[in-house]
Amino acid sequence: MKDIADKIVETIKDYRNGDGIFLDSKYVVNWANQFGEDAKFVLEEISHILPQVYISKEKAKLFIDGHIEALMKRFNYSNISDFLINTEFLDLQLPHKSQPAILDILENLLNEKYGESYIKYKTFPKINYVYFDDILASGSTIGNHLVQWLQAKNGENVTNAENVLNDNYQLSVNLFGLHNWGRSFQEYRLMKTFEDKISRKIGWYYNYEIQNHARFNNQSLNVAFPTDEQPTNVKSYLANLTAEKYESYAYRKPNLPTIERFFSSAENRVRYENILLQKGISIIEMIKGEIKPNIRPLGLINPSYKTFGLGTHFFTWRNIPNNSPLVFWWGVDDHAWVPLFPVANRG
Repeated sequence: MKDIADKIVETIKDYRNGDGIFLDSKYVVNWANQFGEDAKFVLEEISHILPQVYISKEKAKLFIDGHIEALMKRFNYSNISDFLINTEFLDLQLPHKSQPAILDILENLLNEKYGESYIKYKTFPKINYVYFDDILASGSTIGNHLVQWLQAKNGENVTNAENVLNDNYQLSVNLFGLHNWGRSFQEYRLMKTFEDKISRKIGWYYNYEIQNHARFNNQSLNVAFPTDEQPTNVKSYLANLTAEKYESYAYRKPNLPTIERFFSSAENRVRYENILLQKGISIIEMIKGEIKPNIRPLGLINPSYKTFGLGTHFFTWRNIPNNSPLVFWWGVDDHAWVPLFPVANRG
């Protein structure tokens, strides 16, 4: 298995290097061995998936560069300095979150490529506003920030929402990855909080779409999303959840996606999803005391949703979302599980 692990390490080699973490093939093999007789299979499937969904710091820099070019076109600027003078990159997240890390890369990129800086123009009046983040999963963080920002008033006692609706301001959300189910929730939230048309005023830019809406047509379902062909323990786990919403979204229809492009094959998808589901349930069974209602075997989700979790497969150089299956990030000292991606600031 070492040769497969070597390929995986080559893909994720910069994961949390800034925190002094350097994963090697031995670590990856030890993680895989926790799957017993399925170890090699899991490694092979992960090796197939990771190049599609792992965002290295260098790739993030290329993505940000592309976003800046797209924003200049959207906001109608041919000169980078004029664009930066009029544009604010919103900094609304806590210091250890993704947004400040992305803005740091942005500043370095501007220095290197243009000899420019967005920081030096921070005090200038702004008409363009950009919200950068790595991923929209359920979208609650981004949704909260957008609502708060839109409800805030400027110096003239006019809300940002009014300025956006009246075309005085332009607002853009720029992401590396986006779940279309999560986006639909947030657009509905904006529609209910403000006027129906405000969502159409917001630009959405993203490099990778995670198509996981169970009611949309032609979805790639590039997540772990099991079918209902499950043993008793899985059926019992779902039945015993106190959640009430979206139970019909818990299982993937066996004929979807119509063409398998994410996993190595349709058959391997089923086997892989079931392995992660079983291991996730085992990890939850290790929890001592009360189990938080949002913890699910395939990743955290709104506690009112009666599903197994989002099953997100999207990882960056600095952390991974807790909407990913537990096998990737769960790490508790007294639990017999070692994660593939040791995570930061998770709790």
